[in-house]
Amino acid sequence: MTSRLPKLPHPTLFLITALPVVIAALSFSWYQRSRSFQEAKSTPTPVVSTTQSPEALLSQGFLSLQKYCESPPSPSENTQALLTPHCPNWVPGERILETSFQKPEATVPEKKSPGWLQSLNHIITGNANTQEQNTPPPKLQSVTPFPELNRQARLARVPIFMYHDILPQKQVFFDVTPEELEAHFQQLQKEGVTPVSPDWLLAHLRTGAPLPAKPVLLSFDDGYGGHYEYVYPLLKKYSFPAIFSVYVKKMEGKTARSSLTWEQLREMAASPLVTIASHSVNHPRDLRQLSEEELSSEVIDSKRILQERLGIPINYFTYPEGKLDERVRARVIAAGYQMAFSMDDVDEKFVGDSPDLFTLGRFGQSRLGEIAPLAWGGYPAPVDRTNFNFNVDIEKREYKVNNTELILIGGGIPGTFHADSRYQLPDMLKDTQVVAAVDGGFFSLKYLDSNTMIGPVLSGNRGFIPGNASENLKLRDRPLVLINPHSVSFIPFVPETHNTLEGIQATSPENKGVTDAFVGAAWLVRNNTPRPAADFGNLYDYDAARHRAFWGINLAGMPVIGVTKTPVGSVSLGEILYQLGFRDAVMLDSGASTSLSYRGKSLVAYTPRPVPHAVVLVAPQNPQPVPTQSPNN
Repeated sequence: MTSRLPKLPHPTLFLITALPVVIAALSFSWYQRSRSFQEAKSTPTPVVSTTQSPEALLSQGFLSLQKYCESPPSPSENTQALLTPHCPNWVPGERILETSFQKPEATVPEKKSPGWLQSLNHIITGNANTQEQNTPPPKLQSVTPFPELNRQARLARVPIFMYHDILPQKQVFFDVTPEELEAHFQQLQKEGVTPVSPDWLLAHLRTGAPLPAKPVLLSFDDGYGGHYEYVYPLLKKYSFPAIFSVYVKKMEGKTARSSLTWEQLREMAASPLVTIASHSVNHPRDLRQLSEEELSSEVIDSKRILQERLGIPINYFTYPEGKLDERVRARVIAAGYQMAFSMDDVDEKFVGDSPDLFTLGRFGQSRLGEIAPLAWGGYPAPVDRTNFNFNVDIEKREYKVNNTELILIGGGIPGTFHADSRYQLPDMLKDTQVVAAVDGGFFSLKYLDSNTMIGPVLSGNRGFIPGNASENLKLRDRPLVLINPHSVSFIPFVPETHNTLEGIQATSPENKGVTDAFVGAAWLVRNNTPRPAADFGNLYDYDAARHRAFWGINLAGMPVIGVTKTPVGSVSLGEILYQLGFRDAVMLDSGASTSLSYRGKSLVAYTPRPVPHAVVLVAPQNPQPVPTQSPNN
């Protein structure tokens, strides 16, 4: 074969501002520990509640205005009543935002004002002050409704690692010595893992904006004395952020194990590396078994006391022993927390696999060596559908959704290749610049070596070839794929208009520079909506369980190609691709033709039918870097 893929034009770069802070993190497992302490006797006092229902909270940004109430909700109120406002006294959100930015001590000022979340909100909503900038920030998608997780963030793999006591001599199997903890930190540092702050994690979960390449969150529960004596110095040594979940009764120092003092906790809380979370007042074994009054005290009083004693906002809650139900969750939301951490010994999970912001799963620290290498910060931030990003490194990832296994390859510069005959993809693209490819449009089966396509086709290596007039009529309204150096469009195919290069170029001003075109089988996702069965019309076997090939554009504006490893119908596939972050996706030639190659190797477990056409990805010359620090730096 003599044809070669020409170097594809380099696209316009879309600079997407990253999010906050720091370097390297952990993981390892833990099995829950039973403990009980005397119940709190204090009467519930001021409660921090939202100014609107939790579903509406943060719809304008990360932290809306808060209000301080003169009295808590009545214990007789039902769960839904907990989600409604109780008093009219407003306090500006800046009060919460001012001290929330957690960053490494060695490189960052102690405070940001009005707070990094507020700054990020300006970027997310397109309201940033651009008078001092040459160009406005990119228009990003809106913040995901509270307390849902952003669809793009669900694709990332972010583990939270849970530690408890750190002491020289272990007393139970899940204790960790200072030497072991430092070995964990050294392992994370060696493997390029980046511990992130809970604030950065929250921003990621609300917007889908990416974390560093291998992000983890380190968490330390209960408030042991070893957290100040051993953990805090190591965090400063390695510039690792972490969250410490403290239950108030522990601070009295009357338990069998060592405890933090208020003076030590205040010193830690003043560090940009440390975030303090509430872990209740008494650490009851099961919040679900408490009365309304008792539950309110554990959730509300713990927040109030920590805020009063430390002089900082307490935005996060950790459920004692990970136990919660809808009533407990609702009370935590109504108390004004932004995020809550759980745990389950038999079902440990990545953050993105959690139901929502108030049920975030964690891993025990004993699984750090197993889980940390799997960490991944996710795709670039979601952008407006008019924006595209062809400047990201190409990566392969595998998913299983609704019992369907898929391989996705995303990033790079999209294009097509039209060969002189039929080939297996690795053979077709040998000695080209192609990093990854999936089989493309439909082709005539009349001759085994024919490269004749069904419908018009335009490629950089072979130019424009019109389709057969009679066959074109059968393709009406199927997706016509148009690729140019800066964007991709999918429009309904009109046989009378789109069978000439001039007709294709006339579809829009940007398509005057179209470099590649072909007709796909059907839309799977269109305008950010999975397609119903009625949209597939007379497409043969559209909902039969078959291996499927597809490609499209994800929420970050990146090209993504892929195949299913599990046979699946088209309607179900569209719903799956929507969950996997596609804003537009088109089905390609599937069944026996389903092919996928990556770096010269076939990724399917069978020998597919040779094909003459492929959708390809070429590496960008200068890919955008993975975020490692706040945009405020």
